[in-house]
Amino acid sequence: MKNMTEGNVTKLIINFAIPVLLGNIFQQFYTMADTMMVGKILGVQALAAMGATSALSNLMIGLISGIAMGVTILIAQYYGAKDEEGMKTSTAGCILLCVGSTVLIVLVSMVLKSPLLTLLQTPQSIFMDADNYLSVIFLGLFITMAYNMMASMMRSIGDSKTPLYFLIIASLSNVALDYIFLVYFHMGILGAAYATVLAQGLSVVLCFFYMRKKYPMFVLKKKDFHIEKELLLHQLSMGISMGLMNSIVSIGSVVLQSAVNQLGEITIAAHTAARKIVEMLMQPMISIAIANTTFVSQNLGAKQFTRIRTGQRKCVLLCTVWVVLVIVISFTCIDALLSLLVNAKETQVMLLAKRYSRISSLFYFVLAILFIYRNGLQGLGNGRIPILSSCIEMGVKVAATFLLIPFTGYYGICFVEPIAWTIMGPFLCYFFYHDLRKKEVQNLKTE
Repeated sequence: MKNMTEGNVTKLIINFAIPVLLGNIFQQFYTMADTMMVGKILGVQALAAMGATSALSNLMIGLISGIAMGVTILIAQYYGAKDEEGMKTSTAGCILLCVGSTVLIVLVSMVLKSPLLTLLQTPQSIFMDADNYLSVIFLGLFITMAYNMMASMMRSIGDSKTPLYFLIIASLSNVALDYIFLVYFHMGILGAAYATVLAQGLSVVLCFFYMRKKYPMFVLKKKDFHIEKELLLHQLSMGISMGLMNSIVSIGSVVLQSAVNQLGEITIAAHTAARKIVEMLMQPMISIAIANTTFVSQNLGAKQFTRIRTGQRKCVLLCTVWVVLVIVISFTCIDALLSLLVNAKETQVMLLAKRYSRISSLFYFVLAILFIYRNGLQGLGNGRIPILSSCIEMGVKVAATFLLIPFTGYYGICFVEPIAWTIMGPFLCYFFYHDLRKKEVQNLKTE
């Protein structure tokens, strides 16, 4: 456990963010390993089939992980206020809401997956593989939710290292299972999907037994599930807010994927490879933003408003250093990174993938601002503005998709998301400080 209301702010954020970062990298390694194995062993068509599903799978996984993170924010606030009874009650609410939401999400996603693939104009040559791959990933959302819920619980009390250790074990297992299923059992891209789900299942088992032994506040009794309606609704609001924040943005990405699908298998494969690299390079910024959620939540509970402001400045500074490094990487050695996923002889795929990676990197600073202040608002308990910003971001993506891509082709795809980031970053920054000032004034009135 880590109390983030005392001590050096920069050191606390870095110490919290590094395990989260490594965990996120290994979580990305799940899909990166799948992409690498599929691209190298099965070829461009199989890589395109997997890539055609990425927007839909990311949509549902983003919804799941957002809900898990949102419903645990109250645990962090109670921890900051040193209220163990409140922690137990909010943990019970967290479990109920996560289970209920996952059942609904899985049912809806299984019913809609084929119609959505058709709507996204997935090429017939890869449609069946894409549909089968999604079936496994969607049914595995129960496991995805279980891991994200328990990892978020541990992070809410400052333990960001334990989820990392278990994720490393699961990631290594995923690589081994990928190789076995693809090379020895010849299961095609279905093998990659099964490997991902089974490996994450291992991390769930490890988290469960560790939490039972190490953290008694998470071991609940029947009476803990008698939750006040107001508290449960507040948790539900935060969970829906964070889940929708992730998924609404992803809807714009789904629309963008439909435009990519229309450009053919080569473009789909290139975009898939580039996205894997770009998502990996985003992880330090995402990890700092996740650390910021816990930092803001705990310090809000402790009424440390000046400390919250200091934390935001430190997060921006840390992300700025990373952004400069990413730009250098994108313009010097991106070929080496892409060649891990795609055969270097596929020159057209490599060319398009490099273009996307380099253009994205130039806009990472505004993306960092977006991550930091969106998560900061969630830490303050404000779920409305992040949802509104996500709706605007989705609208910008959709509008840019229809207005740019018909005239500019893949160049338009490269600029769609940076345009949305540039609009939303300053928007979220303004509302964070506006909301923080309101809470400071309210606190002064109650003293």
